Amino acid sequence: MPALIDDSLLVIPHGRKVSVVDTRDGRLLSQPGGSADEFTPVGLSGGVLFAVEQRNRRNSLTAYDTATGRKLWQRTKSPLARDGADRDWLRVAPILTDPGPVVDAAPGWVAGLAPRTGAVRWSEEPTALTVCPPPRSDDPQVPRSPAGGATADRLVLLRHCPRETAELHLFDAADGRLVRKKVGRWLENIRLQTRRETIGVTLDDQLLVYSASGRELLRRTADRGSELFLSGEHRGVLYLSERRISEGVSTLHAVRADTGKTLWTRPEGSYGGFRDVSGDVVVSGSDAEGAYSGDQRWAPGDARLQGPGASSLTDLDGRRTSRVPWPVSGTFVGVSGQLLVVRSDEKDGTRYTALRPGHRAVDAERPAALGGVARKDWPDACGLLGDRLLAQLGRDFVDVPVKSSRKVLGTALPHPSVCRFATASGSGSGSDDDDIFSVTVRWVAPDAKAARTYAANALPWGCSPGLGGCVTAEIDRPRGGVALYTYRTGLEAKAVAHATVVSGRHVFGVSSGTDTPRARELIRRVALHLSRYNETAPPS
Repeated sequence: MPALIDDSLLVIPHGRKVSVVDTRDGRLLSQPGGSADEFTPVGLSGGVLFAVEQRNRRNSLTAYDTATGRKLWQRTKSPLARDGADRDWLRVAPILTDPGPVVDAAPGWVAGLAPRTGAVRWSEEPTALTVCPPPRSDDPQVPRSPAGGATADRLVLLRHCPRETAELHLFDAADGRLVRKKVGRWLENIRLQTRRETIGVTLDDQLLVYSASGRELLRRTADRGSELFLSGEHRGVLYLSERRISEGVSTLHAVRADTGKTLWTRPEGSYGGFRDVSGDVVVSGSDAEGAYSGDQRWAPGDARLQGPGASSLTDLDGRRTSRVPWPVSGTFVGVSGQLLVVRSDEKDGTRYTALRPGHRAVDAERPAALGGVARKDWPDACGLLGDRLLAQLGRDFVDVPVKSSRKVLGTALPHPSVCRFATASGSGSGSDDDDIFSVTVRWVAPDAKAARTYAANALPWGCSPGLGGCVTAEIDRPRGGVALYTYRTGLEAKAVAHATVVSGRHVFGVSSGTDTPRARELIRRVALHLSRYNETAPPS
């Protein structure tokens, strides 16, 4: 279950409770929760945490004070129930606005509630919720109408039945007043995007942007083969993502809301990464090798995806930093105020880290993309083992440097950071596969503590998310700094042997293509050798 975040609070779920943390100083404020069979936090509004709780298969909506954890109110029946009837409700999570939650109170009905008392402020039966005509076989496959979202103070519904003009219904969350806005007809694609002050509607190749009150701000057509989306807005500037579908890349445009004039355009790389427009910066995930936006701890390979995460920052004038690595590996949670929050898994639980972007002088030899570590401090992956160890392993090994690994986060290195080793006769078949392995310089940290922190976050603790049930990596720690484990990958969940090694401020990876006893022993011997790297390495 993901954490919730806003400008000053982080809500961390754990079991039937949550921890509410002040992101400005990391202080624990409260731990709301109860004895429900299921406890699902759904959002924050006005210093109140809202959760859907389930007991005996019945849902209730509960409000908690974030500062104290005190339960403010709980509704187990629809606020629109009449004459003792328990009308169906909470089929979808409440939509949260600054004035308070708007709930799915009954089929076809919505109601706005006061956040601290739960009192019904208003209720409506929107025509946007009426059922669309029966679909035809040639109708486009799009999500059911309506699409829903919220600005800071309005409930937003987009009715989009096939062959009809799409229409926005905007409800003032404080009193239920309605503004209707016809958007236009569409053929194949329609999407709704809501931000705090603006609303975006993608109609096929067009993007229409409206203010929260329904005034049209922008109408723009995407280039052929592209889609336009509203990523965010700030101080009268709209940030649009243009995604080139066939290439899988995106471009960020900053556009003035009052004139439609493009202020600047910046390439964003892969659109699989995250993007968060907050405060005075746009925070973007990196698509470079050595960084990731999601949780890739279970992704086997040469461990290139298991470097620390990284972000680039773009200010309101379009000036962008280089890709800057985080001091931990993990998953981006969001931006709170001026802080980036990252979630990492460790042996004994989960760590949330707040990162504050800073400034440093440009240094060509100690670039920001390497965390300020000198390029020359990255060793040659093909020189880590030495002829003596390779001879002791008992086969005629040949090292094959991976040319693409000479760059990390766009920064050139003096040596390859990934090296593959195979027998001189080639990859072979059968048992020969047991002797094919690779060694990776995963990261060179500023100091030994940072290396240990990163490595602890990067190990595949817990259960594999893609294998169902609880399939673990069976992590073994034969000595300090060495972790041996087994991945299972592919449709057949093939087992492969891996290792993560920390030696001083260096983090290494070792990987095989199989998980036979011979392959595991080879990975073990190589990992133990690498753990002594800083005892034998020449001074830099």
